Amino acid sequence: MKNLYIADLQPGMLPAQTIYDAKGLILIARGIPLTDSYIKRLVKFNIQTVSIQDTETENSYAAVFSPIADQAATKARQLLADLTKHKTVKLDTTSYQIEQVVYSALERLPLQSYLARMNQNDTLYNHSLRTTLISVNLGLAKNYDYLNLDFLATCSILHDCGMGNDFCEDHAHAFKGFLEIRNQTSLDILTALVCLQHHERFDGLGTPLGFAKYQIIEFARLIAVADYYDRLVSIQNNTPRQAIFKLAAAGGTLFDPDMIKLFESTLIP
Repeated sequence: MKNLYIADLQPGMLPAQTIYDAKGLILIARGIPLTDSYIKRLVKFNIQTVSIQDTETENSYAAVFSPIADQAATKARQLLADLTKHKTVKLDTTSYQIEQVVYSALERLPLQSYLARMNQNDTLYNHSLRTTLISVNLGLAKNYDYLNLDFLATCSILHDCGMGNDFCEDHAHAFKGFLEIRNQTSLDILTALVCLQHHERFDGLGTPLGFAKYQIIEFARLIAVADYYDRLVSIQNNTPRQAIFKLAAAGGTLFDPDMIKLFESTLIP
């Protein structure tokens, strides 16, 4: 690893550490190859020096991103482009930050084993990644700092891990996911709670425990909205407009009304 002044950076170099702005949001995730636009962004945020991997002595990009994580990052980029084409959710000013948050989360080795398993089912794999992209966009709209965005992305990627490698609509996977993540000591209990609670309802009629309102943790209430929107559009073949109306109608029953308002704030007028 070596420290270089910003003027000495070249496209293709690999940051040895994730770089944040003053608010704690990711500017460049560790191990992501620099491009001209990334370097200009660092200049814009007055970053003076950057720690760069020594490619002669370190394993470079592959060491940071396994093939599994690299594949997920590429797929997430494609899915984000597809979401942008819908011209429904405002992503023009946040897509860069969303990518960097997701890239940072994908570095976690425990996630990579789950990604390898989920990748055996395209529906589950793509749904998990799209839900993550939408959730992180909501987290940015809610002004989460980096730590919260990182946890949010991790929770979103794994929210349906209880399904195993086969997408299913029954809600038994919520408790299965909770048990699986709870026994994974390298993952935070917050992730297990999101798995457990993302099918609870704001009115208390959800599963598996019948939690209501603010008994449901905030991340689960937020991810539930992103999860439902993506299932409506990508799996149940609703148009984005139809999905938005169904979400709005479910505020106060299925979902936290404040989270519905947050989602609506991210829509293109």
